[in-house]
Amino acid sequence: MLVAWAVAVAVASPAQAAPAAAQNAGSPTASTIQSSEEYWTPERMKSAIPADLPQATVSQQQQAVPRPGPSGKHDGVAPKGVQASADVITMSGRVFFVSDQGQNMSCSGSTVNSDGKKLVFTAGHCVHGGGAGRGWFDVNRWVFVPGYNNGNRPYGTWNAYQQWTKTAWINNANRAFDVAAVVMQQLNGRRIVDAVGGQGIKWGAGYGLRTYMFGYPAGPPFNGSLLYQCNGNTRNEGGFPTLSCNMTGGASGGPWLENYGATFWAYVNGVNSWMFWNGSPSNVFKWQSPYFSYDTAGSLFDQVKNM
Repeated sequence: MLVAWAVAVAVASPAQAAPAAAQNAGSPTASTIQSSEEYWTPERMKSAIPADLPQATVSQQQQAVPRPGPSGKHDGVAPKGVQASADVITMSGRVFFVSDQGQNMSCSGSTVNSDGKKLVFTAGHCVHGGGAGRGWFDVNRWVFVPGYNNGNRPYGTWNAYQQWTKTAWINNANRAFDVAAVVMQQLNGRRIVDAVGGQGIKWGAGYGLRTYMFGYPAGPPFNGSLLYQCNGNTRNEGGFPTLSCNMTGGASGGPWLENYGATFWAYVNGVNSWMFWNGSPSNVFKWQSPYFSYDTAGSLFDQVKNM
């Protein structure tokens, strides 16, 4: 079951690999502290292209995946709520950016608690094109809109300061490392986690976990206007956590929340990365996330947690 969060309801519906290098890279920093709202008009947001990858090919599925680590071991940081109303709606949001090829595009993301209180986690392909000839997306036009709802921006439009992702994604478009963290600028003198709350983050937790995945699907039959969710127990398919879900393009980068409960605060333990469909991209039947190990999420979080 896929749910249009808090607004509508709609039916939506690895073998251990060799060790992988835990290397990260950061984009240039933003050259302006001015709001990008002048660029991201409602019209541009409405027409933004969903930024999602094609179906996984056999060669892509055979790429090396990060080490799972000891069974049952996990690490990370606890979520932070700032007020009674801080929950998955305030911490989840829609991402808008201009790609390295000059296209206006959209993804999804989630705030994550850290010492710096400025982080948004998303997919690597929401900050960098991945592979030969591709580059960073325009950091001066990369924005996060928490609680986006039918064009409304109840918690403001937050500008990026710097993007970070894995070198394995940058160099080879290796989807096992398709995860990113974006350090956000302050808005009206406040840090984003202080303003809307931040989910915890966890890695090395294994498979078979009850997980809720969230995102803003924008490809047909959806239009990017609402936050949706799917849920189930993660299964191991070739080293990639997998969930059945029919969210379409635009949901990329949305959080996979483990230990999601009555408080609506939880632990990001994956991100929407790769969708699989039958016939056309409007008939999606499952999504995968990179496995969150120290090689992926842990080392990336440590790199940026104090920024």
